[in-house]
Amino acid sequence: MEEPSLNLLSSPDFNPEKYVRELSQNCIGGQELARLRKTIQSLSEDTNGSLKKNVYDNYMQFIDTAKEISHLESEMYQLNHLLTEQKSLLGALYNTAILGDDAYIVVEADLSKDNNEAKKEDLRKIKMMALREKIRNCPEILDDPKKILLYEGYLTELDSLENTPIQSVYGVLFTDGLLIAISDFSNRETSSFKFDVFYDLGTIAIVNVKDLGNVKQAFKLLAFPDTRVFQCKSSIIKKEWLDKLDQAKKDRLTQDQTKKEPIIDKSPSRSSSIDVPYTNNPFEEHEEDIFHHPDWFIEVSDDLDVSVAQRHFEEALSLLDKAKEYISKYTPPKNQDDHIFNDIRLKVDQRQTNLIDVLMKELEVNPDKSLQGGLRAARRAVRLLNQLDRKMQSCDLFLKLCSSMLKIQCKQVKREGSTFVYTKNLTSVVFTNLCHMTEEFLRAFSTSSSCISAYVVWASNEIALFTSHFIKQAFVPQTSLTTLADCIILVRSQCDRLCKYGIDLCYQIDGSLRDHLNQALKDTRNKLIDLIKVRCSEDKWTPMNLKSRNHLSRYLQEFKDVGLEVNNYVTGDYWLQLTANTMSFTKVFLTLVEDCMRLQAPDLLYRIESTLYSVFEAQLKHIEVTLRNEKRNEQRQFIIKNANFLLTTVLKLAQDKFKAVNKMESEKLSKLKMENSALIKGVTPTTRSIPKYNNEEFV
Repeated sequence: MEEPSLNLLSSPDFNPEKYVRELSQNCIGGQELARLRKTIQSLSEDTNGSLKKNVYDNYMQFIDTAKEISHLESEMYQLNHLLTEQKSLLGALYNTAILGDDAYIVVEADLSKDNNEAKKEDLRKIKMMALREKIRNCPEILDDPKKILLYEGYLTELDSLENTPIQSVYGVLFTDGLLIAISDFSNRETSSFKFDVFYDLGTIAIVNVKDLGNVKQAFKLLAFPDTRVFQCKSSIIKKEWLDKLDQAKKDRLTQDQTKKEPIIDKSPSRSSSIDVPYTNNPFEEHEEDIFHHPDWFIEVSDDLDVSVAQRHFEEALSLLDKAKEYISKYTPPKNQDDHIFNDIRLKVDQRQTNLIDVLMKELEVNPDKSLQGGLRAARRAVRLLNQLDRKMQSCDLFLKLCSSMLKIQCKQVKREGSTFVYTKNLTSVVFTNLCHMTEEFLRAFSTSSSCISAYVVWASNEIALFTSHFIKQAFVPQTSLTTLADCIILVRSQCDRLCKYGIDLCYQIDGSLRDHLNQALKDTRNKLIDLIKVRCSEDKWTPMNLKSRNHLSRYLQEFKDVGLEVNNYVTGDYWLQLTANTMSFTKVFLTLVEDCMRLQAPDLLYRIESTLYSVFEAQLKHIEVTLRNEKRNEQRQFIIKNANFLLTTVLKLAQDKFKAVNKMESEKLSKLKMENSALIKGVTPTTRSIPKYNNEEFV
């Protein structure tokens, strides 16, 4: 493999990729590659040193060359001046000899005018050359001979949101556009810039930015879809920039209008030598046929950009409607193509799309957006989007905004205290917000049936999310049926608030809770049956001793509050001819009946009746087993009295409560009373007379 050398690396046909590929194929091991790398690095250092040395050696030659160029430029300027004077002198001699003094003045004026134009052209070229040296990577924009520089200067670009400095830029204003160059950090010279972008004057709008806080002497450049903010060094420079930009846009607009007008050829000699009356002008009729659009229509695109940038959306919409009305009524002249009108019409459509995008962003939900203003802050954007015939888009964004706000509100509800307290706080937040959102929705979309349908679907989804969360929090093993009943009644009452707006979603909540309530009733039944078995095993079948009259009166009042009179069973001062087990079961069963009636729903009727039947039957089986026990013969009458109390008083009260809610008696409770009515007489299944079948067909 050939060792690297300056001749090899600097040859015209040297290919780095090919050279590296050959190195990787021919070199053996990393040590040889490291040695070649050090060799190339030493060649690079030697080359840099030789270049620096050449610069130092030729430094004086560079200075002398610059002086020679300066002298040559001065001599060329003097030569140009001499040639111009000679040209003027020859022209003056020529006109004096033929046409007299008057013609001499005319020719001298023309020559002076040519001389001024030549100087202006030279000055323009010098400025363009200076710009090429200042701005790197600049395309062929500066090569256009028609491009005239109007203004230039240093600016500081600010962040459009944070108003913090980003970078230093150099702005150059031409007759047809604005060139922006940014600082070139790759060049050590601080005054060097590189080309960034060129904006055509017809596609930008300039907005003055008021001095506020740290933002001073700034103006905003709107070039759809970008927005850039530039800060000047002083208020005077800012005023010059705004004046120059405004004048350039007006000149550009005037020039565009002039290009569309027919060109009338007027000969200078004809107008100066022949006096033709104006009434005989053959072009008079044609000039009157030219139609000029009003000034407000010509500037409507810029005005729309300014209104949107300043967030004057109502003014922008009003101006947009005015422009669309003008466009719909305008009829172009025959055999003419109104390019200005077509161009403005396209710009108006673009500005309308831009306005819609800005309004939709007002309703979009993102992590950086604050929702402190609530739905009131969204009214403006929704109303304007509806006026722009974007109801479905605004409806979709409005509902997404509602979902986000509802989610944030629910997260603020802390899981503290009992289940009922948490459910109370959560349902209050959810349904209060739903009512408020419904009012705002009907305010904006009450006339749109498709939007109302979308809202019903949205509300149903939000209720489903709420119900799912409620089930996870409330339907846990440690939650009693009483607490569940309190929570579900609270949820139903809160959901009823939506009915005044014509939205009834209670059926959806009941349907979502049906399976969980069935399971809760089943679990409650099993727990109560197990509790009855434990208490029955400890039952001694002795009357209750309440130990004092005050305690007795409180105890009787407690049962009276639930609709049960037990005064007939009081004997002595404070004895009750009922067992403690019977009274505990009575209290538990009546509480169960009360909870079931509060949970009452058509789909739960069978499960509720089965639960009540199973629990009451478990207590009656205990009495039945006790009556069959011969050891309890002395207490038989007392046991029968307890059975009579349960079957006549307690079961009747439960049946009344069931009928008050369902408007009918419970079949299972009636069946239970019929099946166990014999217990009142002390008859058990072992002592009952069972009739035998006389007919063999029943066997």
